[in-house]
Amino acid sequence: MTDAITLTIPHAPEFHGVVRLVVGGLAARLELPIEELDDVQTALEALLETEAYRTAEEVSVVVEVEGETLAISVGPLEAKALVRDLDAGRDGGLTLARMLAATTDRYELEQRDDGGWVRMERRVPERTGG
Repeated sequence: MTDAITLTIPHAPEFHGVVRLVVGGLAARLELPIEELDDVQTALEALLETEAYRTAEEVSVVVEVEGETLAISVGPLEAKALVRDLDAGRDGGLTLARMLAATTDRYELEQRDDGGWVRMERRVPERTGG
């Protein structure tokens, strides 16, 4: 069974906290360790800081719980800007692609009818009995 929450937000930083709250709530439901939650939220924040996000009037953030996986999709984003964001390092620094690869178990770009989307996944580590 898949549970999903969809938030549609304007491209304004003051709405990032709402997204973080929803992601945190679902992560708590999965008993995601705080270190894993930090990684997921870091990936999401990095994506919400991109040119592709800033050029969109509004975006949807779809947070899903699929079995033992927390999945987050963000879009629609301007596809060309998204590709530039993934490849561009800030002052020779960390690229968005490297950030997403380091903080998620899997991410992919999807081209949908309404534009580009990024889907990020984080598996929940198996819990030991206790």
